[in-house]
Amino acid sequence: MKVTLILLCIFILLFFLFSCSPTRTSPTIRFPYDWIGPPGFGGNIDKQDFVEPSGICFHPLRKTLFVVSDEGEIAEIETDGTPVFNLKIPGDLEDVTVHPETGFLYLVREGEDVILEFDPDKKEVTREFPINREYQGDPNFLKKKVDEYDNGVESIAFILAPEHPEGGTFYMGNQWDPSCIMEVLVPLKSSKAKTAEARIIRVLPFIINDPAAIFYDSKTGLLNVVSDADNILVELTLDGKFIKEYAFPGDEQEGLARDDEGYLYIAQDLGGIIKIKDLR
Repeated sequence: MKVTLILLCIFILLFFLFSCSPTRTSPTIRFPYDWIGPPGFGGNIDKQDFVEPSGICFHPLRKTLFVVSDEGEIAEIETDGTPVFNLKIPGDLEDVTVHPETGFLYLVREGEDVILEFDPDKKEVTREFPINREYQGDPNFLKKKVDEYDNGVESIAFILAPEHPEGGTFYMGNQWDPSCIMEVLVPLKSSKAKTAEARIIRVLPFIINDPAAIFYDSKTGLLNVVSDADNILVELTLDGKFIKEYAFPGDEQEGLARDDEGYLYIAQDLGGIIKIKDLR
């Protein structure tokens, strides 16, 4: 009887410890959404068989989507998937975000871990911002990609802050070694050089495996981060406080965007751009 009571107490203690952990990866609720498109279509709006789409963002000034791929391709498409233009840029492009005031795009090139500034009107890269791998005295906090295995910066979201000296900062997900979400300062205003260093100014305390997609919800003030490895979406404050967790649709989700009508777009590395209605 005494042994049974002890085991019961241990079980209750473990239950509370795991249920209260902010870094768990077991989904708490199914993501609330509706499929878009004809039955059987699966919500896929890709009309050009985009190869390995790895990032996506909604451009609020152009009312279109920009998609990037592992093959170094950037494309502009309408929100129904109609192609606008395609362009090749050397390197493995992992994600894309937009400055809502200037309209410039910022792309992540994996391996080198460089942020590329892209002018969608001129259709050219205007500046490059290599990320300093140092953080808190560790010169190799971000490990270099040394083989064919995935590593490095995987996702990016620009957060506008007019009072900030640079006009805002970037929140970025590093896939592995270490797997983390970090705030990165880019000299958008303080430097006019074609190449200028970006640096890590903060690493969020929340830990999630493979943060492959990220976008900032200006209405709620929360980061939406998708773990490709665990098929979950988490909502976080900008300080890294855990708010909510969902089982997330799709597979190999590497890009995430939401337009101004509440539609969510998921770029899947295995192919396809899923469009769903966000019912949160």
